[in-house]
Amino acid sequence: MRTTKDSVYEFVQKELYANAENTNGLETKYVADTLNMQRSNVSAILNELVKEGKLVKSSTRPVYYKLNEPSYKSSDESCFTSLVGHNGSLKNAVKLAKAAILYPRSGMHMLLVSKPGCGTTYFASLMYRFAQENGLIKADIPFVKINCRHYQKNVSVLSEDLFGIKGDMMNSCFARAQGGMLFIDNVDLLDAKQQSRLFVFLETGNICSEDNEEVHDFHDVLVVMTCTPQSSLQISRKIPVVIEMPELNERPLNERFELINYFFSKEANYADRSIDVTVETIEALLLTEFSGNIKELELEIKSACANGYVRVVNELDQDISVCLDDCKKEIKMSLLKLKDNHEEIDELLGMSGSAFYDKNKGYQDYKMRTNDNDMYIEIKKQYDELANRGISSSSIEDVINTHIRNLFKKYRYYNVQDDSNNLEQLSKIVDKRLIDLVAQWLNGCKKELGRSFKTNVFYGLCLHINSLLTLNFTHQRIDNQQVIKIIQEYPQEYAASVQFADILKENMNLELPIDEIVLITMFLIESDESNTEGHPVLLYILHGKDTASSLRDVTNSLTHCNNAYSYDLNLEIKAAQAMEEIKAMILKINNGQGVIIIYDMGSIKTMIDTISEEIDVKIRYMNIPITLVGIDVARKCFMETDIDYVYHMANQEINNMKDNEEKRNKIIITLCHTGEGGAMQLKHYIDQYSKLGMKVFALSISARDELLKEVLALQKTYRIHTFVGTYDPKLFGIPFVSIGKILENDKVYLDRILMFEPIDSKTVDYNEVYKYLEEQFRYVSIPKLKTVLPGVIDEFSTVYALSEDQRVGLFMHLACLMERLLEGDSANKNDDKNKLLTVFQEDYRLIRKIIKTLEKAFKVIVDDNELATIIMIVNRI
Repeated sequence: MRTTKDSVYEFVQKELYANAENTNGLETKYVADTLNMQRSNVSAILNELVKEGKLVKSSTRPVYYKLNEPSYKSSDESCFTSLVGHNGSLKNAVKLAKAAILYPRSGMHMLLVSKPGCGTTYFASLMYRFAQENGLIKADIPFVKINCRHYQKNVSVLSEDLFGIKGDMMNSCFARAQGGMLFIDNVDLLDAKQQSRLFVFLETGNICSEDNEEVHDFHDVLVVMTCTPQSSLQISRKIPVVIEMPELNERPLNERFELINYFFSKEANYADRSIDVTVETIEALLLTEFSGNIKELELEIKSACANGYVRVVNELDQDISVCLDDCKKEIKMSLLKLKDNHEEIDELLGMSGSAFYDKNKGYQDYKMRTNDNDMYIEIKKQYDELANRGISSSSIEDVINTHIRNLFKKYRYYNVQDDSNNLEQLSKIVDKRLIDLVAQWLNGCKKELGRSFKTNVFYGLCLHINSLLTLNFTHQRIDNQQVIKIIQEYPQEYAASVQFADILKENMNLELPIDEIVLITMFLIESDESNTEGHPVLLYILHGKDTASSLRDVTNSLTHCNNAYSYDLNLEIKAAQAMEEIKAMILKINNGQGVIIIYDMGSIKTMIDTISEEIDVKIRYMNIPITLVGIDVARKCFMETDIDYVYHMANQEINNMKDNEEKRNKIIITLCHTGEGGAMQLKHYIDQYSKLGMKVFALSISARDELLKEVLALQKTYRIHTFVGTYDPKLFGIPFVSIGKILENDKVYLDRILMFEPIDSKTVDYNEVYKYLEEQFRYVSIPKLKTVLPGVIDEFSTVYALSEDQRVGLFMHLACLMERLLEGDSANKNDDKNKLLTVFQEDYRLIRKIIKTLEKAFKVIVDDNELATIIMIVNRI
């Protein structure tokens, strides 16, 4: 029989668990008024409960009574710690959930109120785990779930599944959840009759059959329900604990970032491939308002990953790359909000250009922020990088000493004089923060170096740094000799530039390599020199009145270099007269280093070629056919009525023009350890079967420094499309195609492979390789090669576990080696021969033994130079 004390104690429990506002406890007056009892009687009962250890009371006035909580697991050990936002936007929700679950006698029923997709199902599963952690639900009791939305077209089946049928109510969800938890999703979709039966359970703990003839007691079932905010009013009146879940858009950016990381990590694990995501994609996902909340965010990430996966589906060892184009339009458009949120997003993403999700470890933090106080790391980094460039110790000491002084002056900025009109123009294309940083740093340099700087240095630096922020430069733009020379001759200017690089890293998340820091140094070195003397100049030649002049004015206004000139080619003027005027202008503006001409169309190229032959001035020209494109689009617009047809035709013609131009300037580099053999055969193979029209150069990868020099030299004239060889040299971000990829596919697919289009790859067809070699070789017997070489390659594979690319590379190398030796060519000298043979003595012995088979078969001698090269191939040196 329930006593008055039991009723008071139960009331206090309910009030303290269900109402988060009662954190201090309950007053005697509140309990007495609510229960309509005498205050003195309530006070006596409350003090009895305190003596029994069930309640505790405060020493304050008025006195507050609270529950004497049992010692359950701390929140630090709780499963809720895995919930994103458990200590943030969901802190109150977690607190209420714990209180309701820990409530005596099977806890208190709960209602989760949220819009669709806010994570209520996951939250309910955590509540179930929390109850198990605290021994309130046994391990073998299931978590029973039912979603009312799935039964919208069949209400009777919902009643049967949820409440059971007469005579067999023990198959109901309530029966299966006895001693545990029942999760009813979208409870607001129950009809009036079903809600009535549910409300009876909430009040009594009993489930009655529809005719009320059967009654079953389910007091030990804890029910968690969900509904939308619009329908929560009536239902919440019957539920002691109501928990509101926030929408995704209401949650802070750091929590959204955690969710994004979780979903990408999960996809990497599912796909069994690591995922590389561009920072723009992360920013867009952070700023998008998803009406479907967390669920929609997860689905969009799945869709983007699927798009990225399709690109590498046949490349089993390739990571998945996800970019902004893999997302739908609404997500891309959200980047327009970046300006208003850039500080908080910069704090989250740091300076990374992408986020990497390892398939085993999940999100990898590549912010690489350096502690401002850790001066020693900065100094060591500078010393190592300078020493690796071959700079002398005395010069390094000068640079480091100046760099140390600058570290202490790192935050000492000065104001620059204001030129509001020019700055206003500059701020239209350059971030205001960057303008301020450049101005402050230059004023600091003025005091430090005792030198004044012309206005064009300030504007030039702003535009230069802005290009580093907005463009992706993948190659070194100044050679190593120039880097060494400038650092040794201008240590103070270089040290000041290092200081500025630190400022850019901290404020703009821009990390500069040493060659880019040297380019900034050159602005300081050349600050006292004339703007144009001894430098090339720019000349615009465009058709129309004032067309070129307007571009000249904009260029000079924004750069303050005053080295841009113009010639407006009037449509009425005769070609002979125009050519004479252009020639006179070139002679006038040339400062000794030549003229770069930007032109639009027509006979201008012919004029420039003729002028180049007549005068002793270096002339380089660039065709940017904006006028021609405009004429073509206008003509199509007049002839056609379908705007999409005009748009796509014009785009196609522009792209064709670009492709033709690019193909003329692009080259392919084939690689092997000697620059001959496999590299030369690959060159012949591509020359013979490729229709791309790209030149092919065969180079050696045995000496990396030499390869670097040759690649840099080629880059001055050409754009390198790809490397092709036995392994990727990883230079300047240039793409790589393996020799295996070339030879394992029919030659008809060669161009598709070279253009990185997906191909269903197969194993290498050596019959096709032998057929090709038979066409190329003059001395090697192909039948003998077929008999001997595969066995030799197998022996190498047994000892060294070669990859398929290494097998193919070694196959081509040895085949070409036999041809060269039979032809009488001397062996290629390997400069590292002695070192390799000393370090790899065991390899030398094994390879010498394996190669004897080839020597006997072809009656040749393979000397130590060649053996050293083979050691490099099998060990990937």
